[in-house]
Amino acid sequence: MNDESINKINNDINVKEGAPAITPPEGGAGGKTLVTTKTGSSIATRLTLYITLLIFGIMVVVSIYLSQIQKNLLMSKMTDKADTLNKNLLVSFRDAILSNQLMSVQNSVEEVKSNDQLVDICEVYDEDMRCMASSFDPNRGNTTENALVRESIKSLSMQMRITESKEFLEIAMPLTIAKKARGSLYIRYSLAAMNAEIKASYMHSILICLAAIMIGWIISIFVSRKITTPIFNLVDGANEVLKGNYDHKISRMSDDETGIISSAFNTVTGALALKIRELSEYSDNLARINAELDKKINELKSLQELGKVISSIFNLEELLRAIIQNAMIVMKSKRCSIVLVHEKTGDFYIKVAKGLEETGDFIENMKLRTGGLVTDYCIKQKEPLLVTDMVNDERFPGVQQTKPRDDKKYKTVTFIAVPLIVNDKVIGVISITEKLSDDIYNESDLQLLQIFANQVVIAIENAKLYEKLVVRERLERELEIAHNIQMNMLPQKYPDIKGISIAGVAIPAKEVGGDYYDFLPISDSRVGITIGDVSGKGVPAALMMVMIRSILRAKVMTQHNPKDIVLELNNLMLNELEPRMFITLFYMILDIETKEIKYTNAGHNYPMIFHADNEEVESLKDGGLLLGIFQSPMYEEGTYQLREGDVVVMYTDGIVEAMNENDEMFEYDNLCSLVHRIKNKNAEAIKADIIEATQKFMGDAPQYDDLTLIVIKVEKDGVKTA
Repeated sequence: MNDESINKINNDINVKEGAPAITPPEGGAGGKTLVTTKTGSSIATRLTLYITLLIFGIMVVVSIYLSQIQKNLLMSKMTDKADTLNKNLLVSFRDAILSNQLMSVQNSVEEVKSNDQLVDICEVYDEDMRCMASSFDPNRGNTTENALVRESIKSLSMQMRITESKEFLEIAMPLTIAKKARGSLYIRYSLAAMNAEIKASYMHSILICLAAIMIGWIISIFVSRKITTPIFNLVDGANEVLKGNYDHKISRMSDDETGIISSAFNTVTGALALKIRELSEYSDNLARINAELDKKINELKSLQELGKVISSIFNLEELLRAIIQNAMIVMKSKRCSIVLVHEKTGDFYIKVAKGLEETGDFIENMKLRTGGLVTDYCIKQKEPLLVTDMVNDERFPGVQQTKPRDDKKYKTVTFIAVPLIVNDKVIGVISITEKLSDDIYNESDLQLLQIFANQVVIAIENAKLYEKLVVRERLERELEIAHNIQMNMLPQKYPDIKGISIAGVAIPAKEVGGDYYDFLPISDSRVGITIGDVSGKGVPAALMMVMIRSILRAKVMTQHNPKDIVLELNNLMLNELEPRMFITLFYMILDIETKEIKYTNAGHNYPMIFHADNEEVESLKDGGLLLGIFQSPMYEEGTYQLREGDVVVMYTDGIVEAMNENDEMFEYDNLCSLVHRIKNKNAEAIKADIIEATQKFMGDAPQYDDLTLIVIKVEKDGVKTA
């Protein structure tokens, strides 16, 4: 169950009681987030800023306006002063200029310069722009390009300008005599004093602005506090409610809108306190339900994950470690162990355990001297065990409470143990002890551990099945290799003899078999032919067959009498065979030129000889006992002269004893009848027809014994039949 489902249950409860759905706030103290008074942009800050900026703007505009007025007044004052000076000088300069008394003009210029500290340069120019007198000696007598002087002479009016550096005021006044410009008076006033006065005025304005700003800031703080204090009171009240003080009230500071908010808040908190008390019981019940649901969900998830682990891991120790780890996490316990009973000895041993050592590491495959009270009880009763108080449990009389020792592994009086049962047989016990919370185990815990016990049983059985499967697959691979080796050891081609066709086949009932046939070249004119059958089937019989083949191939090159070879083979195999094992063998030497055979039959099915011109069947019986039974038995050696058209059929009992679905045998007579019908064919065709007829007779019945067959056909006129 997720959070959305839990909220839905909560809403349903409230709806049934006629109350609005409530989703409890999350985070903060007590699971609730407190309202903070810290904001990105507060009313107090903005109000202070706005008032300060307003006062600052007003003071700046006023200061600039007053400074500009002061500057204009100073400039006007200086201009009037210059105009008065020019008029006075013009009277004194007129006679001197008309009489060309330059020295008198020069003295007057220098006197102007010395009498007025604001005058930086005072000069008199004639109508040709030549400096007649100057307070700056280098300019005296020079012609100037001063545009201001030229313009005053030209326009017969006063010209004035301020230099680009704002440091000087230049004034040029025409010297007019009889309405004619006879020159110009040029005075350059220093503006340093005026600028200093204006600067001082600016500084006074700045100080006034700062004072106004401070006053405005204080006023704005007072006003903002007046506005924001009810808001902060409301926030503090909200935080008290979030902390659980639902009866908290805030004081009403005024009768305006903020007072209305305070009254509304107090009304809401009163109603909320009543509703919270009503919902308290529902909330407690819901919390318990949610806790149980969460526990069950975690248990189901853990079991689901454990199921995935069991289906993907086949190592038993690794599986049991995962189960124990999961059980300890889900059941919130400190210790868990799996004790198994050895299948053969009955000894108890800890297969996997965790938490028994102080290091908390896993313990694996540790033999126990005894199973203990708990294990013995579970194995005997075949029932799970829930112990809440070991000392007072009537099932364990005589157990007394003792002070735990440091070397004692289990230090608790409450635990759970569940037997592991397979086919009504207890194979072990899983137990868990000591909850992390020190609580007592209950029936719910017992049911959960029983589920884990079932998982342990499944894991053990799966591991056994997997081990068997691995062994079986390995054996099948090995048998497949052995089958290929055995098939390669059988003749890969038949002897090529003029006038005689030979064919052979061996079909094992299992991957490998105990039937054997071989063609052994002795000389250019003689070839050894053998067929044998080792009792039993499978790997033991195949190993004996390999030994026989090796011995025969070694002996035929030095010994040429069949009975001697068979006798020595018997003596060599006597000590090699397992009890109740034996070997039947037929060995013959075929003279290629005379078509005569010499043979010895050691207890094997009699090879049959079919003639082309009659229905008679002859058997090659001369020989003796089975191989591997007695030490140095007597073996006879027989001879037989083959004629044209004769067919020799050598076989093992798997041919005549082949069974069909009705448990009927193919039998000797059926084989004889079949060969009579097909004896006119060559050896390969006869062999194929016999095998086909045998397998057709068996139908869907399993092959119980190896099928081995050799066919020799003496062709008429020495020509092989197609």
